[in-house]
Amino acid sequence: MARETLLTREGFERKKAELEAKERRLYQEIPALLAQAKEHSGGDFRENKEYLYLVEEQEILEREVRALRELLANARIISEDEIRTDEVGIGSRVILKDLETGEVWTVTLVPPAEVDLLQDRISIDSPVGHALLTHGKGKQVVVQAPAGKIRYEILGIERG
Repeated sequence: MARETLLTREGFERKKAELEAKERRLYQEIPALLAQAKEHSGGDFRENKEYLYLVEEQEILEREVRALRELLANARIISEDEIRTDEVGIGSRVILKDLETGEVWTVTLVPPAEVDLLQDRISIDSPVGHALLTHGKGKQVVVQAPAGKIRYEILGIERG
């Protein structure tokens, strides 16, 4: 039996939209493009790079669609009530202050399946996420990063 995957509501909706986009590409766009490539090839696909690329993309998308379907089928959405504001946990938006530089950084702790570093959505399993878990506002944490230790103070905790 597959393992339950925790997702935030936002993360579930993002994965669902991602699945829909990949399915549209896989089942509508690629077949149409393959048909066009077949017309231009004259029956010899060995040297038709466009056709070969599309077949490769189709195989990759099939794996990704299967994985997303399984992820969503086994997902448990974390309710708002489960996201605490008195201590850091999954779904918490945490306002941090780097005690060396004074820089303020806001991150949201998410399950590994939802990581998006460009949106400052970091995994609870990452060094920063792991160090923050269960700590409350005003606490200082030390993160062992590849570049050395970083000390943060937790300035605030909100529901992500």
